[in-house]
Amino acid sequence: MSPAMISQWIQESGLATAVRESSYAYPIIMSTHLACIAVFGGMILMTDLRLMGLAMTDVPVATMIRELRPWKWFGFILMVTCGFLLAISRMTTYFPNPYFQAKLTLLVLVGVHALIFRPLVYKNPEKIDSAPQLPGVAKLAGALSLIMWLTIPIMGRLIAYWDAPGSPF
Repeated sequence: MSPAMISQWIQESGLATAVRESSYAYPIIMSTHLACIAVFGGMILMTDLRLMGLAMTDVPVATMIRELRPWKWFGFILMVTCGFLLAISRMTTYFPNPYFQAKLTLLVLVGVHALIFRPLVYKNPEKIDSAPQLPGVAKLAGALSLIMWLTIPIMGRLIAYWDAPGSPF
């Protein structure tokens, strides 16, 4: 089964069809997705800037990470769920789109980032707070996270501007 056939099968599923054909579902899901990006992105931005020592330096890293973690998880789960529903509703258009593929690749890299930096930074942030100066690993984790999370919505926005080869537009 080719990727094009799989995309077609996904797009023709009942859930994808319901999202795509509903007068209300797609706009509500898109609005929720965008709102989650804004809120989640703001929390990621502040955490990353704090890890890099560029903002809120009077707030301990441990406090920042622990207090925002449940809200970031909630926002992330809701944002990804909405993104998934949007993607499956137009999978045949999105799958060959290089910006969509770049966005998915970046989301995988975010997972790799979490696997690498969770034990080094996020699992024991008190260690960062007790260090005489901000450790380089914390700065690196914040900088890489910031780069990825800034690039993901850019790729998402560019999805709409890609014309498939052979497209009349």
